[in-house]
Amino acid sequence: REMLLPAAQPRFRGITHIFIDCDDCLYQNGWATARRITQSIGAYTATLGVSKDRAYQLYKEHGTCLKGLLVERILDEAGAEEFLTEVHKIDYSEIEPDARLREVLSAVLGVAPCWVFTASASEHAARCMAKLGVGGLPWQGIIDTRACSLESKHARSSFEAAMRIAGATDPAACLFCDDSVKNIQAASAFGWRTVLVGRTDRDTGAEVRCAEAEAHLASIHGLAELLGVAPAEGADGEARE
Repeated sequence: REMLLPAAQPRFRGITHIFIDCDDCLYQNGWATARRITQSIGAYTATLGVSKDRAYQLYKEHGTCLKGLLVERILDEAGAEEFLTEVHKIDYSEIEPDARLREVLSAVLGVAPCWVFTASASEHAARCMAKLGVGGLPWQGIIDTRACSLESKHARSSFEAAMRIAGATDPAACLFCDDSVKNIQAASAFGWRTVLVGRTDRDTGAEVRCAEAEAHLASIHGLAELLGVAPAEGADGEARE
């Protein structure tokens, strides 16, 4: 296969499809929006008899609280749609326009087809993208949990669904950017190339490490440089050779 990204760091030169997570990856705001979602989920699950602490634990165990609720048969698929709609009725004011991000993504989207790949709902991702000022860029689309049969990114089937939607056939030609170590590990096991985004753990404040990540960026702002499609503007990321 002809190299799509000849100026990229060596192990990323054969990439043909790029998948970028939304929350705390495409944007970062000190988990302000994540906390709003967590609070909203806790309020919703309380009506189901599930405490906010248990709801958060389900998220940690299963990749999404929704998947945990489905596994434990607290919700069925019919109830999942209401869950997705209600828990994302939040204030998005902490997500602000990011001109530099728009420049970076314009460079990346100019050389490879890109999707936002979220375990959340597509309408939530679209609202985040609009707030950031990147919704109008030439994305190929948003792949959400509905498109993955309500699975989280802990499941192999989610990556299979993403490839099917994107028309990709070679896992090694797919690049995945995410802030979750468990998601990166699952993607790596599936054969995708991986970039961990973010340096700090939300819960502990400790430095995040992941041996399976082929590169580690402080923020998605470093992606264009990593792929060799923008001039270097500081050492935002490190690739592991």
